[in-house]
Amino acid sequence: MYYKSIPKHPHIHWDDMFQTNINSCNERLVSTDILRSHRILTHSAYFLAGIRGALPTCYVRASLIEKLIQVGKSLPPNIYLMILDGWRPVEVQTCLRESFYLKIQEKYKHLSISEQQEILNQFVALPNENPNRPSPHLTGGSVDVTLCDKDGNILDMGTAFDEIHALSFTDALEGMQEYQVACKHRRILYWAMTSAGFTNLPSEWWHFDYGNQLWAYTTKQQSAHYGIASLSSK
Repeated sequence: MYYKSIPKHPHIHWDDMFQTNINSCNERLVSTDILRSHRILTHSAYFLAGIRGALPTCYVRASLIEKLIQVGKSLPPNIYLMILDGWRPVEVQTCLRESFYLKIQEKYKHLSISEQQEILNQFVALPNENPNRPSPHLTGGSVDVTLCDKDGNILDMGTAFDEIHALSFTDALEGMQEYQVACKHRRILYWAMTSAGFTNLPSEWWHFDYGNQLWAYTTKQQSAHYGIASLSSK
């Protein structure tokens, strides 16, 4: 299973995705620190990078904890799952979008503003506290992950986490001989996560969802389980 090719998925049409109904179950947020005994490590990437408002601990909805444990158990020997981010406050989402846009403007000077915005939307959702259109990470149903060894050394995934590049698309390395090792790692991550019930954002090999609008849209569910989550009510 782990060495099957990653299928090509269509780009997300965000306006259509946000039309998905939310039937919120108000499930609590849980710290991913409790996963350390399940071959899962936590590395709060944005806190360690000094992003304003980022938290030292990653939180996700309670049901995701069970699914992540399933992922950890299913990974090949000597490979661990590393959680980089989960529930994300609006302040962090705003900071990231501003930072990404500056990088895109510098890297893609030759593109029009609308084309730059299209790239931005593929990598960072618009910060939104609208209860009908919440940013995916604000729901607690999104999680950013990678693979590592037992000492926390991140495995070769082809691009860095959050790298704004065409090769960051999940299936981008398929058929590329020079990325055979990274492609194998992506396949392991993709199939372990999707077999546990997560869906993947096609433009980001590291981003997976369960229970939110992105998940419901991708799996053609009638409604999402998770709306906006609050750490104060975890």
